[in-house]
Amino acid sequence: MKAFVKTLSAVAMSVAMSCAWAAPKMSADVVVIGSGGAGMTASVAAAENGAKVIVLEKNAFTGGGAAFAEGIFAVESRLQRDAADAGTREESFKKDMERSFWTADPIRVRDFIWGSAENVDWLMKHGVPVFFRKESVIKEPTWHVFGHYKNTEHGAALIQCMQDNAERLGVKFYLNTPAVGLIKDSNGAVVGVKAKSQKDGEFEIAAKKVIIATGGFGDSAEKVKNWGHRDFKVWRPSVPLNKTGDGIQMAYDVGAQHGEYGFVSHVGTPASHVKFAGNLYTASWQPSALWVNSDGIRFADEGIALSFGLAGDAVYQQFGSEAWSIFDATQVKYMMEQGADSGIGVIVAPGTKLPNLQKEIDEALAKGSDGFVKASSVAELAKKIGVPEKALQKSVEDYNKACDFGADPMFFKTPRYLRKIDTKNMYAIKLNSYFFCTFGGLKTNLKHEVLDTHNKPIPNLYATGADVSGFTSVFYNPYASGHLFGYAVYSGRHAGENAAHALGLKK
Repeated sequence: MKAFVKTLSAVAMSVAMSCAWAAPKMSADVVVIGSGGAGMTASVAAAENGAKVIVLEKNAFTGGGAAFAEGIFAVESRLQRDAADAGTREESFKKDMERSFWTADPIRVRDFIWGSAENVDWLMKHGVPVFFRKESVIKEPTWHVFGHYKNTEHGAALIQCMQDNAERLGVKFYLNTPAVGLIKDSNGAVVGVKAKSQKDGEFEIAAKKVIIATGGFGDSAEKVKNWGHRDFKVWRPSVPLNKTGDGIQMAYDVGAQHGEYGFVSHVGTPASHVKFAGNLYTASWQPSALWVNSDGIRFADEGIALSFGLAGDAVYQQFGSEAWSIFDATQVKYMMEQGADSGIGVIVAPGTKLPNLQKEIDEALAKGSDGFVKASSVAELAKKIGVPEKALQKSVEDYNKACDFGADPMFFKTPRYLRKIDTKNMYAIKLNSYFFCTFGGLKTNLKHEVLDTHNKPIPNLYATGADVSGFTSVFYNPYASGHLFGYAVYSGRHAGENAAHALGLKK
């Protein structure tokens, strides 16, 4: 929660730093649409290579989803080496492609992985504080987390640091000023952007290069349904940030090729009177619990709680996209005294003790939480969570037998997380599926130029980050921490460099 408070402080600063309203008929070498991780690095890279840069941001603050993210992917970085915990680029490439069933673009994946360590060096050179950390026991050692910068941390620190770099280089930011369309000449080349401000209405910016960095479409129910083929009623964004696929659609309108779409999912609880990232919320993410669906049937190895993406996808597949996590008083004591087995990113680190867990449990029950209950028998629990008693009884009995035996014949859960449920002192908390963000939509080449329906570059148009397909499959890589954020920073940076170099500009 501390990280979110600092992030909101950073947002407030960004609002205060908003530039004056744009005047009609402006011009720039490069216009960047969006000011998240991809847009910020694109603007810095273009400006330090000699370009005059304008950044358009539809929100009243910079940062987008990146301000709420934590760290980026990298392999064979100096930080990994120093921690004696590095994998190899070759291993990472093979795993990425196998997990995507070779549906990801292998050339793009290789390019990103091989450049990921140098990408960390570039950020550190620009003053971004980075440290290496492994996210969980089942995730690979790829996470490079951002530390403190001024009054911010994690993704917000990256944004603030990059914004400071950009402003020193003369980049102009226009907030509350969405791009509403691209301008093409008679030869089909993009030559500008249509934008809209509260003061001037719609106006045009002539641009030699345009970089799309709008962060996906996760806040558009229509696009989540039509592009992502998910039900927005049960598949909800966890951090609504007005991401409605504007940049992707603008590119489609000028002839861009359609790519595939995906989501970065996670599990969470919708229970009332449960504070986000609090002790009780953290308890809902633990691998030692028993998970059942609305039929009262166990449906997964609960150890997937150690990878939020796997957990979110598993819960989404259940009827109503919901489930229940069952644990007991013994596990409550364990979490209070020994700490959580599974953390929540860097907000709650693995091993963090939960001293207020019992207090938060008592408060949620006293206030009548609609998604958290206590029971002293399986029959009582089944009634309170609305599942068939016989099915739940069998699920609990089978699970407890597996715990006694020390092996899980159903889903082969790691024995260390097999902890018997005391049926006389149980708790259950509702789980729902959510997603942090979307990714995909536009096809690009290795220069990050947008490709048309004939697989040729649309002149002067680039796309980055979550607006791009191919850096992973439609199922987000749940093992390599920081994959999307890393690609956003990497593609934004190189799109900015390439746009400036294509103009023949010098540092």
